[in-house]
Amino acid sequence: MAIKGGKFLDEMRELYSNDKLEILTLEKAKELIGKRIQTIFFGYAGQDRADDFIIGEIISSYDFAKRKPFHNEDFKNRAEYWDSMDNGTAKRAKEELIILRSDGSETYITKHPYNEAFSGNDADRFVSFRIVPK
Repeated sequence: MAIKGGKFLDEMRELYSNDKLEILTLEKAKELIGKRIQTIFFGYAGQDRADDFIIGEIISSYDFAKRKPFHNEDFKNRAEYWDSMDNGTAKRAKEELIILRSDGSETYITKHPYNEAFSGNDADRFVSFRIVPK
């Protein structure tokens, strides 16, 4: 579960300010599958988000959408719905990568195809991280 505030968020902000964190790239995220990391990204008007989790999977938004039931009886899942439209949504979702926790839940950390690094709320709000020592 995401940790959104309090002392942990303040600690992560301080680590970021002191250049103690790295930017989370795809290459680095692949190396970290199965490892616990702590992340931070900065949101609009101080709506920053920090988290602590074990990286489970890196998959496309499209493939993740295929796993989730859709609340429309005409489609089994959101990916099937996207496929039914002719607006490029499915194509974009196939190119966009997300990180899942080891329990399969969402981290809301995304890598857009035009960026080298993962981001948070907006494509230009890159995620910084550190590995949690054992």
